[in-house]
Amino acid sequence: LFVDPSSLRGTHCLSRTMAPPQAKKRVLLIGGQFTGNFCARELKKQFYVTVVDCKEYFEYTPGVLRAFVRPAHLDSLTFTLQPVFLRT
Repeated sequence: LFVDPSSLRGTHCLSRTMAPPQAKKRVLLIGGQFTGNFCARELKKQFYVTVVDCKEYFEYTPGVLRAFVRPAHLDSLTFTLQPVFLRT
């Protein structure tokens, strides 16, 4: 037995209906680089996932030395994290 919010408008009765589906649990991941990215992708199938990282972008650090020689290469080493996490 649970209160159906739509049944409370105008009347004060309880509605006997099926219980709402079990809500997804929440997961907090600290770090959004390689492991955080992988875990977020796998866990979002079963949980609401929140990722906390000190940067809003992914950076492939081993390639940074190449960017010193070819600065245009930096664009291929970094990308914003949010669109990646929002993909289904």
